[in-house]
This record gives sequence, C-alpha cells and structure tokens, in this order.
Amino acid sequence: MSKRYLLYHNPDSCCIRDTRNQPQANALGAAALIFLSGGMNLAWSIGFYSQTDELTPSMHLRSSWFIGAIIGASLGVLVHKHLTYKLLTQLSCLLVLIGGVLFAVGQSGGEAAVLAARYLNGLANGLVLPSTLVMAGELTVCYKRGNIASSIEQMSSTLGIFMQIVVSASWDMDYDLTVDQLQGVLCALYGFIAFCLATRFSVESPVRLLAHGEEELAIDALIRLQNPRAVTKETNEQLTEHSSYIAHNKSLSLTGAWCQALPALLRLCLLRALYAMSTSILVIYTLTFTSTSVYGSSSGPYILFGLLRVAGSFSGAFVQDTLGRKLTQLIGFMVCSGAALGLASRFSAEDFVRLSDLRMALWLLLIFQFFAGLGFAPSSVYLTEAFPLSIKRICIAIVYIMELSVHLAICEVDLSVHVDGIYFSGLGIFMLLGFMFSHWYLPETKFLTLRQAQEKFRDFS
Repeated sequence: MSKRYLLYHNPDSCCIRDTRNQPQANALGAAALIFLSGGMNLAWSIGFYSQTDELTPSMHLRSSWFIGAIIGASLGVLVHKHLTYKLLTQLSCLLVLIGGVLFAVGQSGGEAAVLAARYLNGLANGLVLPSTLVMAGELTVCYKRGNIASSIEQMSSTLGIFMQIVVSASWDMDYDLTVDQLQGVLCALYGFIAFCLATRFSVESPVRLLAHGEEELAIDALIRLQNPRAVTKETNEQLTEHSSYIAHNKSLSLTGAWCQALPALLRLCLLRALYAMSTSILVIYTLTFTSTSVYGSSSGPYILFGLLRVAGSFSGAFVQDTLGRKLTQLIGFMVCSGAALGLASRFSAEDFVRLSDLRMALWLLLIFQFFAGLGFAPSSVYLTEAFPLSIKRICIAIVYIMELSVHLAICEVDLSVHVDGIYFSGLGIFMLLGFMFSHWYLPETKFLTLRQAQEKFRDFS
C-alpha cells in the first residue's frame, strides 16, 4: 500500500477538528439509530404509550424489552469474537427492522406480535451496546472521545425517549395510524437506514487489527477515520499509542485484569443503577399524577419533561471534551439530589396532597430531568475507558445488565403517592452519595489516551 506522509498540526478551530474527525462518528452512526429505537421502546415500557390504543400492556409486555436487552448483552459477549463489528451491527439493524414491522402490525397480530417485536428490539440493543462502547473508545481520537461516546449512547437513547413522549402525548386518535403503529414504522425505518449506514461507513477497530498482527489494515482503518484520507503525523501517533495500549493489556493475566477491573466495575454499576432510577416507571407515574392533577389533560408537561432531558443530555455530551467528565457529573448530581429531596418533601404520608405541593413537585421533577441528563452524560464515556481490554465487553455487559435489572425491579413496585415520597427520598439520598462518591472516586479522563484512562481506574483511590 502506498503511503503519503503529511505533517499534521492539531487545529485550533473546533470546526476543523469536527470536519477532520467526522468519519469516526459516521462509523458509529448505525448504532446511534439502534439506540434511538431502543429509547422509544424504553419509554413505552415505563408508561409512554397511548391510552387510546386497544392493547393494554401486561407486566410481561412491559418487561419484555428489558429481558430481551439482557439476553442480547449476554449473547453479544459470546459472539463478538466470531463476528466483526460491522456484521454484528448489521444483524442488530435487521432485528430492529423486523421488530418495527411486527410492532406496526401488532394491532392486527395481537399481543404476541408486539411481544416478539419488543424482544427483538431489546435483543438488538443488547447485542450492539457493549461492542459499540468499546469501539467508541478505539475509533476516536482522545480529544473527541467524550463527545462521540456520550452522543452515540446517551443522547441517542434520550432522543428516542423524547420522540416517544411527543407522539404518545400529542397523537390524535383520529389519525389512521395509532401511536404503536407509528412507533413500529419509525423503528423499521431506523433499522433500514442503520443497515445502510453500517454497510457504508463501518470501520474495523485498529486496536483489534493490531492485536491480530494486521498492521497494514490497522493503518488503513486509521486513514479511513479521518479527513483527508492520508497517513499523517497524528496517524502515526495513534498507531504507536494503540500498540502501547495492546502491549500494556497483554501484560495482564486474566486474574490481574479482573482485579484491576473490579474497582471500576463497582463504581459504574452504582452509577448506571442511579441512571435507571432517574428514568424509571415510578418517575413517569409521578409525572402523570402531578401533571394530570395540576394541568389536566395538557400534553405540555410531558413534552417539556422529555425536552429538558434531551437538553441535559445534549449539553452534557457537548462539553465532555471541554469542561470534562467530572464537573458535569458533579453539577448534575448536586442539583438532582436537591430536587429529588425537595420533591419527596411534597408527598407526606397523608392521603391528600395539596395542589400547590403537586405543582411544586412537578416543576422540581422537570428540573431534575435536565440535570439528570447532564449528570449521566459522562457514564457512557467512563464505560469506554475504564476496563482492561481483554474483559472490557464483559464488564460493560455486566454494568448494562445491572441497569436493566434495576428497571425490572422497579416495575414490580406498587405505584402510589406514598411510595413516591419514599422513592424520591431514597433517590435524593443516593444522588447525594453519588455526588460525594464521584468527587472522591471517579477520575477526570479528559484528553487522556485509553491506556492513561485505564490506569486512573485501576484502584479505589
């Protein structure tokens, strides 16, 4: 392969940086659409479905997406060595497409078709999430890793939740399509577009290619991940750093890798458990109860709820490589803690809650959502950086399964105002503990290479 060597100076303009590194985001674009469809299904599971549709969700139907995602994450760990990322993504895209079609015909096909659709979409999301977060770390340059990783996973999923909120809250029952049918059509469309993106833009990880001794292919992959496509000074620096990253991880035994991963695994399991609690079915019950009591059938509070969560996620993703991971998380957790405790104080053990307290609880919940989006934006980035290479996918899958299990556990809780007060009291205390925990035990990894970031997570200090 002929090589052209160009001297590359790190550009001062963020626009030039974005243009130069756009192929890195493009390579992960298919996964973003899969997570977008997953966000819509997650929102459906926690209560954002049309009350006018004929199908009333059973507990099994609500839980099916989470169960499918758990199965998918487990399978993804097993098959990633036998499938390239491109093939794995294409398989997941087809599952999303088929699931969307089944969901669109669910009204005529009955609950069995909807159930199958939700299992398939959950399976697709679970299959691709661990590998996508690994790839987000390996395909991107260190000064864009935070923005890209958070945008691909957190922002895409949150945008899917927002879209489902909008269609479920404002869709007219006189339209020919029901809310569920529209969701099915959108998911099928996402699956098709994602398949095209995966076919056109997917790039194999240069880290994986180097680990298999394919240096020429690794260089070619690095060239395809930048504009213009040429071997530059930065390309050679990345190649050297990837080689050092592989050598560092090869020196770890399996036992050593797990010992090094354990501190990070515990931290991120706690972090993503809080993330699940911030978007659980109890949160949506509180939104519905307070909004209906204060504003009647208005869809405004629901749309504002979703919009603020998207705005928080977008803001968090945007500043991951400027303000950094730690500061955004600390700001988000600090405000969320206060908002959750204030919200809990509005619900007493008495059966009657005053209208003024309900109005205040609603606005505190909306504030909570913006800062939750901001505070949890770094969690995707930490997952790309924290674990040793040999067990990274397994660790990410464990964290994801923990998050889904929290959702499943909360789905079993009885929904009531009294439970709301207890729940938000606990959530506020946990967010406060999370704030202190993040301050002491979660490192700042902005601008660090994967090898340097991994070293930051290796112990409990």
